[in-house]
Amino acid sequence: MRYFYSALLVILLTPVFASSHVRVMSVEPADKAVLETAPAKVRISFLGSIEPAFSKIEVFDQGGKKVSKENMLCMDNDTVMEVSLQEKLPSGVYTVKWTCMSMDGHKQKGQFTFTVK
Repeated sequence: MRYFYSALLVILLTPVFASSHVRVMSVEPADKAVLETAPAKVRISFLGSIEPAFSKIEVFDQGGKKVSKENMLCMDNDTVMEVSLQEKLPSGVYTVKWTCMSMDGHKQKGQFTFTVK
């Protein structure tokens, strides 16, 4: 009986992971933000780790021209993606498009916008 209770305790204390899909926790700049000055970078934080080799962020101006650099970084145990932007972005609306792959192989993508006054 003692082994039964020991086994039961182990089962109850073992975390259950139903899925390792990721979710966006926050974006910087915020979605639909109106900024006085252009940001130097775009940062996306996820709940869950991503596969850096299969993840990216790209930022485009309202004419469709890419304004992000090719230096995308993953940090904080692969839960944060960050990319630098070209210097001195002019006023306008910018679209951030991101793609990431979770550790279980599921690909997700999304987009958001921000405006520079």
